[in-house]
Amino acid sequence: MDNVLREAPRVQRIAQVGIRDFCEAELERARASDGRVLTWFDLDWQRRRGDGETWSALCDEVVRTLPDDVWISFDIDGLDPSLCPHTGTPVPGGLSFAEACLLLEALPRNGKRIVGFDLCEVAPGPRFPTDDGDEWDGNVGARLLYKLCGFALRCRG
Repeated sequence: MDNVLREAPRVQRIAQVGIRDFCEAELERARASDGRVLTWFDLDWQRRRGDGETWSALCDEVVRTLPDDVWISFDIDGLDPSLCPHTGTPVPGGLSFAEACLLLEALPRNGKRIVGFDLCEVAPGPRFPTDDGDEWDGNVGARLLYKLCGFALRCRG
C-alpha cells in the first residue's frame, strides 16, 4: 500500500481493516497520509463488539469512508490464522470467514461498486514425500475469490 500512496495519487482512500501486526513506520505513514489511509485495528473492533456494537455497524462505518468505486486488495493473513495457517505472516486474531464476507457484503448495501480485486499471500501447505499436501489454505483462498466475484457482480445489480 505504500507503493499505492506514492505512485497512485488518484487513489482517494486506503481502508485497512483488522490490522494486528504493524511497525512504527507503518503507523506514522498512515498518520501522515492526510486521511488517505484509515486503519481499523482488530483489538479496537473486538473491544467495541464487547461493548455492544454490531459487526454490521462496524462494517458500515468503514464502507461509508470509501469512494463509490472500490478496489479490494485482500491480504489473506487478515483472516484468523486457523483459516490459512501457511500464510507468510500468521498473527493471532483476525477475521473469521463469515466476518470477512459480511464486510464485503456491506459494499453493495452501501451503494459501492467493486471495480476490481486481488487476493494475496495465499500459500500452499508443506509437502512431504509421505503426505499429499495440505490444501486448506488454497481452499479458503478459492472460496474467498468466489465470494469476491459474487459481491462484485452484486454491486453491478
